[in-house]
Amino acid sequence: MIDLHSHIIPDVDDGSSSMEESIKMLKIAWEDGVKAMVATPHMFGQVSRIKSIEQLQQKFMELKKRAADNGMEIEILPGAEIFFVSDLREKLKTFGHALTLNSSDYFLLEFPPGIVFPGSEEYIVELVAEGFIPIICHPERNEIFQENPYLLYQLLQAGALSQIDAGSLRGDFGPEAYSASLELLKGNLVHAIGSDCHNAGSRGPGLSFVYKKLRGIRGIEKEKIDMLVEKIPLAIVNNNVPPDIGPMIEPGKRKSIFGFFRSGFK
Repeated sequence: MIDLHSHIIPDVDDGSSSMEESIKMLKIAWEDGVKAMVATPHMFGQVSRIKSIEQLQQKFMELKKRAADNGMEIEILPGAEIFFVSDLREKLKTFGHALTLNSSDYFLLEFPPGIVFPGSEEYIVELVAEGFIPIICHPERNEIFQENPYLLYQLLQAGALSQIDAGSLRGDFGPEAYSASLELLKGNLVHAIGSDCHNAGSRGPGLSFVYKKLRGIRGIEKEKIDMLVEKIPLAIVNNNVPPDIGPMIEPGKRKSIFGFFRSGFK
């Protein structure tokens, strides 16, 4: 398995608080069957403690060295979880593939909790045209997408992908996130499941449990889970076109609780 979303670099955000904890997280992931983890620290949001790309890269290399010194066989790849800021396009042009997953064209895009910015659909079309493919992370935890999954469908139609958190399937983020996860999975509106791990305990790494958790649910067969934790993530970190998860099923249109999704993003 390949974990596209993890906060394993210590002391850079609200994830791992020490190098020792990071090593524990890597060990847990490896023993669970994860062969590669993308380190995706928060960038440009309030929980990001380091604003310098150079300092972040230095922290990443320190983690790789300590992991090797401790005999960790798991592969650690660079990346970031990018907060949706108004000057996102300019930041991507400036920093380029230093912010993407393993220097690919793909990057994790985080919406603020409970918000889907006006004009996001058109904004994503422009990002894709410029060569950057956003992967919307944990949409199942966003109240707007929970209320109106058709909005996520529109963003995927515009060229984005999506990734849900494994913890949502465990119930860590409440029944709404769990229900939304199942709805999105059944509708082929998810392209990857990531751990989004933040520590070695309550939000620890590991993906294998989703096979047991989703067993027997119609529309989420083992072959689909293989795609979500192995085949599609592998294609992404290798900067290839992901294999097709299947035709998207359009969710029923519901009235947005804010009703402003189509207005222009500045």
